[in-house]
Amino acid sequence: MGRVSAGDLVVRRAEPVDDPQVIPLLRAALGKPDDPHYEAFLDWKHRQNPFGGSPAWVALHDDQVVGYRTFLRWRFLDDGGRPVTAVRAVDTATLPDYQGLGIFRTLTLRGVADLTLAGDGIVFNTPNDKSRPGYLKMGWSVVRRLPVGVLPAGPRALLRMASSRVASSIWSDPCAVGLDAAEALADPSVARALLVHAPAKGFRTDRTPEYLAWRTSFAPLHYRLLLASEGDPEEGGIIFRLRNRGASTEAAVIEQLVPDRLTGARLIARMLKATGADYAIGLRTGPSAGLVPLPGQGPQLTTRPLAASPPPAASWTLTLGDIELF
Repeated sequence: MGRVSAGDLVVRRAEPVDDPQVIPLLRAALGKPDDPHYEAFLDWKHRQNPFGGSPAWVALHDDQVVGYRTFLRWRFLDDGGRPVTAVRAVDTATLPDYQGLGIFRTLTLRGVADLTLAGDGIVFNTPNDKSRPGYLKMGWSVVRRLPVGVLPAGPRALLRMASSRVASSIWSDPCAVGLDAAEALADPSVARALLVHAPAKGFRTDRTPEYLAWRTSFAPLHYRLLLASEGDPEEGGIIFRLRNRGASTEAAVIEQLVPDRLTGARLIARMLKATGADYAIGLRTGPSAGLVPLPGQGPQLTTRPLAASPPPAASWTLTLGDIELF
């Protein structure tokens, strides 16, 4: 390849025909070359999402895809219950030979411009320490660190948790406790009964039966639904999955759809005992009964205005289900 400049590249919206080039590019860039679930995961995330298909952009050189950027569609409700359209800055990749040409920045800002013209409200994400500076240079702002809550199953479990300061596994361990969440929530009446207990204030995800069914449907994640009263979703429940983090087994609680804090705390304790997990973990900006603060931990939430202004930091009411995986 001869010397290439940014002016030699063509930038346009991505199309399904680009998939045979985009998927290997993402696999290589994100360290997923041998993951058997990855292609199905992308389809679930970007094309089955009830909030809409993910808009994406590509950079091409001589008809080869050399850069890719996509945004995941999302929808929030503000404190008054009004919908706010949003996108989440997610997957991006550039071929190694084309790094240094500003492709990440070009594709991201092109996406931001197009989405603003289309009327999308805000963009948000939780970038890591390496990528956050690049977003801040493109107009993103740090909102706050999202506070984490945990509950160890006991003293020995606490020691295992403290010694497992590594990244968790992506996919879940199978679990027989409670109900298969995907099967249970495929029934809209079950989802509607649980959603009576969804957050009703703050800036929160627009939880609908369709959203819950999709959010729990990807089989390798093995989401479970533990009800407060067997066979009666009207009494509330929690949605969780088990995953490995170092030598410990972590129960990630993505939703607490419960009528009160006591019910939530009892469900967390019951889930830990039944699964044998070392500890439960969730976020403390939304319902978090039974979870105690873990100071100084949690991802950094960042946002950027598109056609609307992001809400104040204190308004965000997020659960682990709003941010994990994406």
